[in-house]
Amino acid sequence: MKTWLLLACAGVVTGCYDPASFVYGESLDGLTLQFHSPDVGIYPDQSVLDDPNNPFRSSTPGAETKWDIESRAGNVAAFYSWATLLAREPGGEAQFYVGNNLLAIYQNGEARQEDLPQVRLQAIRAYQTMLDSFPDAVTYDATGTYAYDLATPAYKGIVEMGGAVQGGWVLMSTAGGGDRAVRP
Repeated sequence: MKTWLLLACAGVVTGCYDPASFVYGESLDGLTLQFHSPDVGIYPDQSVLDDPNNPFRSSTPGAETKWDIESRAGNVAAFYSWATLLAREPGGEAQFYVGNNLLAIYQNGEARQEDLPQVRLQAIRAYQTMLDSFPDAVTYDATGTYAYDLATPAYKGIVEMGGAVQGGWVLMSTAGGGDRAVRP
């Protein structure tokens, strides 16, 4: 099993992330999600910063490091990374990725069996909170050039988890044959 070095940010200054600093010996392998509070990962809750299971509670992943964690460190580590970012720098991208990682944790059984129903509900809440609190949220491609709407995948995530989308959101077909979540 591969051991990950925890890459942590030294701090946040006026909304920008400092370059990551290295904290050696912190493994991100084999993390199991355990909810420290009922609202962990749901804006505006900040309990993740006190969660002893959160490897990022003392520092914030950097702007590039968050993507390394998202793509290579596993769903539970990515959840904690994005939940930490959301608590320290609230935004729709972080809220979306909290939901996305909770969905993956649920689908892959990366929490205790008895906690999986709560993981599912928390994923739905995360996506819905993104729609309610950050409806215009976007994420960017690897070049940082092209923005992608997050309302549509959040809507679809709720539906995929068997939830009902709230707040008047509907899924419309676009002229190009795609889907777009809108709130008329």
